[in-house]
Order: sequence, then C-alpha cells, then structure tokens
Amino acid sequence: MNMKKLTKEEMDNLLTTVGDGVLAVADNDIPYCIPFGFVYIKEKVYLSLFPMGRKWDILKRNNKVCFNVFSWNKDHSEWASVIVEGVLEQVKEIKEIEMVVKANMEKVGLDPANYLEKRMAYYQKSMNNPNAVKIFRIEAANVDGRKMPTVIGQ
Repeated sequence: MNMKKLTKEEMDNLLTTVGDGVLAVADNDIPYCIPFGFVYIKEKVYLSLFPMGRKWDILKRNNKVCFNVFSWNKDHSEWASVIVEGVLEQVKEIKEIEMVVKANMEKVGLDPANYLEKRMAYYQKSMNNPNAVKIFRIEAANVDGRKMPTVIGQ
C-alpha cells in the first residue's frame, strides 16, 4: 500500500480549500455523522449549527467529535483526507464570531457590504437565545492526514 502521511502544510491546504466535511459524534456505541460546511482559521475548524435535533441531543451528553475532509486530485489518481479529533465548544466572544462570519463570507463569495452588519446584528441579538444558530469550534486533540494513489484498475 502506498498510503503516505500528509505534511502539516498539506493538511492546512486541504482544510482551507475543501468546501464541506463530515462531523462524527458518538451516542454511546452508536456513531452518527452529518455533513457540514465549515471554515478553517488559525488551525481551528469552525462550524455553525442550530442547537437542536439528534446531533444536539448527542453533543449535550458527549462533546467529543471527529471531523473529516476528503478530496481527490484533478485526475482522480490520488485522494487525500484529514481527520480532526477533539471537543466541540461554543464560541461566545463576538470578535471571534466576527472572524468566522467574515471567513464564511469569503468562502461562499458573499459581499461584506451587504452581509456582515446584518449577520453580526443577528449573532449579537441572539447570543442568549438557546434556539438560535451558534458558532462552534473544534478544540483539536489530534489532527492527522493521509493520501494515497487510486488502486482501482491496477
């Protein structure tokens, strides 16, 4: 097998350029995975989520998570994957929330002139609303990545 460990630069590049990932949580011995958009800033993965549903019920009991991003190269001759393991913590500082909102805007191509002020007003107004969307970060205990050439057809 030609599986190779990704360098820190390769892992950072993948986490910066991939659009979506998968968040895995564990309900005792039952795993549960959900696709998520995310941003990667200063070596942290940030997610926006509503505090409701199955994922939230699980996270209230166990905030240990695993987050995965995956990508193929252009000709599908090699894949690469990064896994971030850690705990999910709510971001409560408004400056950090603004940093995440700005990064999300850049990632999806929204104009800050039309979006930032409204979005920040929402977060400031809804900080104490338990049902409003919240921003969370993964405090990583382990980050690891691998890449491997395609083996199909060989």
